[in-house]
Amino acid sequence: MAFEFRLPDIGEGLEDAEIVSWFVSPGDTVKRDQALLEVLTDKASSELPSPVAGKVISTNGEEGERIKVGEILIEIEEEQIKDSSDISAENKTEALENSKPSDTKASNHETDSFIPGLPKVKASPATRKLARELSVEISEIVGTGPSGRITNDDVKAAATGSVTKEASSSSPAYEESSAAVSDLNLGYMEPGEHKIKGVRGVVAKNMTTSWAEIPHIHTLDEFDASLLLDFRTRLQKVNRKGASSITPLSIISAATIRALEKYPMMNGHIGGDSAEKIVIPSSINLGIAVASPSGLLVPVIDKADSLDIFELAEKISEIVELAREQKIGAAQMQGATFTITNYGSLGGRWALPIISSGQAGILGIGKIEERPIVVESKVEARSTIPIVLGADHRLIDGDVAEAFKSSIISDLLEPLNLLVAE
Repeated sequence: MAFEFRLPDIGEGLEDAEIVSWFVSPGDTVKRDQALLEVLTDKASSELPSPVAGKVISTNGEEGERIKVGEILIEIEEEQIKDSSDISAENKTEALENSKPSDTKASNHETDSFIPGLPKVKASPATRKLARELSVEISEIVGTGPSGRITNDDVKAAATGSVTKEASSSSPAYEESSAAVSDLNLGYMEPGEHKIKGVRGVVAKNMTTSWAEIPHIHTLDEFDASLLLDFRTRLQKVNRKGASSITPLSIISAATIRALEKYPMMNGHIGGDSAEKIVIPSSINLGIAVASPSGLLVPVIDKADSLDIFELAEKISEIVELAREQKIGAAQMQGATFTITNYGSLGGRWALPIISSGQAGILGIGKIEERPIVVESKVEARSTIPIVLGADHRLIDGDVAEAFKSSIISDLLEPLNLLVAE
């Protein structure tokens, strides 16, 4: 009996999704809960598992194609399960043993499926099929294609033993190799014309809308970060959960939240079909821009104003890691009221960040560097941090923007303020 697996509504109000990658091909045998394909919705990717076990009859849609909710994605010929009365006691025992977790190595086909905690394998169905034919563990190959994608040449090289395969995803060698591959492919694309798709397509659409609809103003500043860095070191030594996650980003985020509470217009936005109303949310949902292998992602911390600095630091660390590993869900990337982008982590000092649609501001953080500054009439080398505030000029005038930015800097010059409730 053929089972028709249709695209489910995996996000509130979802209408369609883009097929990012197929993990199976017609003729493949799949197990229940094995990952069938990866889809993209609202900048978040999700792997869809098979609800049944059986043989793949057909797949619907090419990579990069959009499929509507309810449309058939894949047809699977379900496995025929024998009646329990036909199974001997010996077979029952064997079935029970096979259902238990095993330390033995799985077959090549089984290792193609997604296993939580291990890196996501990026490879086309044809490449996966080639790996099975050559008896190569595809999950152990370091891809040399764009964003670490495994190519046919990678599989062939692994089969002949001309490359070193990684034995463990948690080993230092794996991390170094992953970083090297990422750096090697940063900004790389084959010559020719390419369809804008995936996260890049969503980012392109959102940036075009934001730049066209929002009249931006930017105000730039730079402050002495000496006390901030000392504050970070002291908090990291506190015997409390989240202390080890304290970073300059989390401290600046805490100061930003305090400023948003003082100036709620910065936490609002222009709304309505004709931009005829001002919307001021009752809580602060902080977006943190993260560079991932597939493009820019902005996970959101809901009700960030309800968290203390340790809880905030822990939450930022958690969502940034999920975003970088592309394991962030669609629900975790919705509803931001203000965004912080830390391009300083990429080595940048100054930039003019673009405000996301549905927000009135964005704060950019630059790289920490020593700069000559005047301290009590003397020039000293001090660590400084440049910041840039972008604001929607339809809602935010220069006086509000400057007051908001000054509030952030004031707390960062005296970071002990962040431990005192106002």
